[in-house]
Amino acid sequence: MKREILGSLRFFLLMTVICGGIYTLAVTGVAQLFFPHQANGSLMEENSKIIGSTLIGQEFTTDQYFHGRPSEVSQLSPYDPTYKELIAERTETIRSENDSLEEVPAELVMASASGIDPHISLAGAKYQVKRIADSRNIELQRINDIIEANKEKDLLTGNEYINVLVLNTALDRLE
Repeated sequence: MKREILGSLRFFLLMTVICGGIYTLAVTGVAQLFFPHQANGSLMEENSKIIGSTLIGQEFTTDQYFHGRPSEVSQLSPYDPTYKELIAERTETIRSENDSLEEVPAELVMASASGIDPHISLAGAKYQVKRIADSRNIELQRINDIIEANKEKDLLTGNEYINVLVLNTALDRLE
């Protein structure tokens, strides 16, 4: 019995060193070598100051910026009346902020599964263009040009989307 316990402890220690140490160092080393930007959090810098990560959605609430997805995650069912009320409230808020009666793109009122999605669709960005142009006193076309210049395309589905932090940083560079 003593031999089995000692053998098990040796195996446990060996696997701890391999899986917890060697494997972790190897994966970190490969990531740093081939994908250093992503491995270090995909941080964005402006004037040598970190302003955020392109992997994590940031909350922008002023009229001068594009707004991303809501960051709160709800455990409510889509069929729950409370959830429907929440979506209706968000929809009215977005419509009034943007002075629009058009259909609000879903991602502007529904949180993502993680609650930190940094992207919105092009439709979500274009829905907000007039509000931003009015608040910054610039032409609509300049904002649309920024959207076009910064859009990304999903290789699998072909859907186009845009990172809100990248978009808002490009807006700040206009001035």
